[in-house]
Amino acid sequence: MKHLGTKKIETERLILRRFTPEDAEAMYRNWAGDPEVTKYVTWPTHQSVEDTKTVLADWIAAYDRPEKYEWCITRKENGEPIGSMGVVGCNEKAESMEVGYCIGRAYWNRGITSEAFAAVIRYLTGEVGAKRIEARHDVKNPASGRVMEKCGLKYEGTRIRADWNNSGVCDCAMYGMVVSGADGDTQADVRQQKDKAAPQEVTEKRKNRISDETIEYVGILAKLELSEEEKERAKKDMEEMLDYIDKLEELNTEGVEPMSHVFPINNVFREDVVTNGDGSAAALANAPEKKDGGFKVPKTIG
Repeated sequence: MKHLGTKKIETERLILRRFTPEDAEAMYRNWAGDPEVTKYVTWPTHQSVEDTKTVLADWIAAYDRPEKYEWCITRKENGEPIGSMGVVGCNEKAESMEVGYCIGRAYWNRGITSEAFAAVIRYLTGEVGAKRIEARHDVKNPASGRVMEKCGLKYEGTRIRADWNNSGVCDCAMYGMVVSGADGDTQADVRQQKDKAAPQEVTEKRKNRISDETIEYVGILAKLELSEEEKERAKKDMEEMLDYIDKLEELNTEGVEPMSHVFPINNVFREDVVTNGDGSAAALANAPEKKDGGFKVPKTIG
């Protein structure tokens, strides 16, 4: 591999660049200091912006080394830092690189992480010369796995109790892709070329896919033993739900007033009417037995 360091990368909506000291406030605010965002990462949640400044100082100092890859993900429209992505592992002999990423909660489910990851993959395989890209995630964080799959990585297996993050010891799902073809195309590039050659298959190929491992894990969590037929039906239902969610995310909801319910709420119940009427005589008239002005209930035990 020919290490080139953290070069600026531009996509349709994003600019990936080197971090600067001025990014500390936004990094702490948008992701590094948010326990929900850092729940499944292997570095500790920052307790103050001073923690972030210390980390950035180390990263920035390391940019002098060509094998340092650490990008600040920013929005083109305003330059706001919203996440980070970098090479967290490198095997020179295998020409393999592992990529890790983290993005602010406000930017989840908008295709931003996939857009950034795809661009980094193109850079690492096309310019640096990596022959394999890999990534991993806690099995309790399947959204990260969907990002990997969208970028062309394939599920390769789960290592049991093989990793640790801020949630504790975890099972680790492994994903990878290899460069194929003399021109250095990745698996994702080859698939895109096939999609263009066979447009009738595009819709099917781009659908969300639920792995057998995910269904097994869902069954374990729900304490269910699913037959093979039930597993396939559950996979199909989950895939259709994810496809529909993707379709909803394409809608432009800017300026739309949020509602607590899909439809306006109409109260179909009348107001409570409090009365002090004494209906005891009429009620006791129906009692089989009475005692001290009340019903006498027969014994049911003993």
